[in-house]
Amino acid sequence: MNAEPTEQAAASPNADPNSDSSAAEVHRAVPAGAAEPGSSPHDVGAEAEAAARSRLRRELGTTVLIALLGGVIAWVAAGRVWATGTAGEVPSTLQVSATGNDLSAAVTALALTALAGALALLATQRLARRLVGVLLVAVGIGAAVNAFSARGAGHAAHILGEKAAAKGFASGSVPAHTASWWLLAVVGGVLIVVAGAVAIVRGAAWPGMSSRYENAAPKPASVVPETAKDIWDALDRGEDPTEPARPPAPTITPNR
Repeated sequence: MNAEPTEQAAASPNADPNSDSSAAEVHRAVPAGAAEPGSSPHDVGAEAEAAARSRLRRELGTTVLIALLGGVIAWVAAGRVWATGTAGEVPSTLQVSATGNDLSAAVTALALTALAGALALLATQRLARRLVGVLLVAVGIGAAVNAFSARGAGHAAHILGEKAAAKGFASGSVPAHTASWWLLAVVGGVLIVVAGAVAIVRGAAWPGMSSRYENAAPKPASVVPETAKDIWDALDRGEDPTEPARPPAPTITPNR
């Protein structure tokens, strides 16, 4: 007879020990790292994958821009006047000048090659993209070396002398005053090298232009899309978001 009140008191929801144990059970039922209510592991995984692909696309875009910038800088610098001089003697003199193209035509050719290589990074994938990175490294080194080699006043004096001779001034060389455009061309070559090195290291992981158009693997529809994101995801998969999900076909087991 005395045991029954004790058992009822132990089962009472107002008892403090039972309340603490119930709260502990509820706390254990919800892990600390659980997803927010209303989200599924599939949604979390899809968002993480989309974020990773977005980061890789930004890496690709940044590398392409660096290669384009380096090529444009080297190309523009090569078209500027790198050296000037005066041929002949007073009163018969001639002002002559030489651009980077006159002193080293390879700088312009390599700069244009770098521009083409930057665009090729968008059109290639994996191993081919790494090979384009190797090409960019070689092109950048070549542009920087050729620009540095063409900076000398002796070489410029020889080129100015040839240009003066072509206009009727017999002169073996013309004293040259050089500018610093060659340094800008070297900077462009270094940028091209940086872009190529990044493409070699990271290029295999970058997505290609056609990857966004590739059909993803079919995913079983489980619920009707509820949010705007779910509707757009369903449209991307080629599904009708207004059509409810079809239950799986029942399997018929023959009676033995």
